[in-house]
Amino acid sequence: MNQALIDFAIQTLSGMVAVFVGIWLALQVEKRKRVQDAREQAEQSTVQLDRAMQSMLGSVIKNMAEAKRILGVLDRKTFIGLIHEGLESAVWDATQAQFIELCGSVDKRVLFAQFFNQVRHLQSFCDFHRNLQLVLAGAADQTDAQMAIIRRDADTQLKELVEELSFCGRLLIGDYGMPVHRRLLGMKPAASDNATHPA
Repeated sequence: MNQALIDFAIQTLSGMVAVFVGIWLALQVEKRKRVQDAREQAEQSTVQLDRAMQSMLGSVIKNMAEAKRILGVLDRKTFIGLIHEGLESAVWDATQAQFIELCGSVDKRVLFAQFFNQVRHLQSFCDFHRNLQLVLAGAADQTDAQMAIIRRDADTQLKELVEELSFCGRLLIGDYGMPVHRRLLGMKPAASDNATHPA
């Protein structure tokens, strides 16, 4: 009877040890799976953020080129006409939610939001400027001094808005752009560009 009791105790203990070892192994496998899933999700999020950033930086470059064109039109001394702008904010509209969700940097989110807010503001002012030019062109007395002052002030305000947009865009490209973006704008390479891409 003692032998049967000892055999029973050994089988019970070995069964309990097997269950605990099995549970421990299952927990370890589950933990590794969660770590691997988290790593894959982080990598996927990084890829999505990089894609969104590249799209937005491309839009920044396009809007800065358009701002430069508008500035060139305004700088022509003999210019009296309508300015048709080709600014775009569709990329920001399409990527804004994803970018804000994935981007951990508050500063980066704020800078991009400010830039595209300035794009919309400039679009609106260009519409206003164009409408003002149409109204002034239809005025009976084209030599009125007040109209000339209004036209000059509108041109000055438009020029200031374009310069603000260009400044904000340069900040974005300088801080977050790739070397190709900096070259497109004629900016000097960042110190990190030289370290990773020696001449």
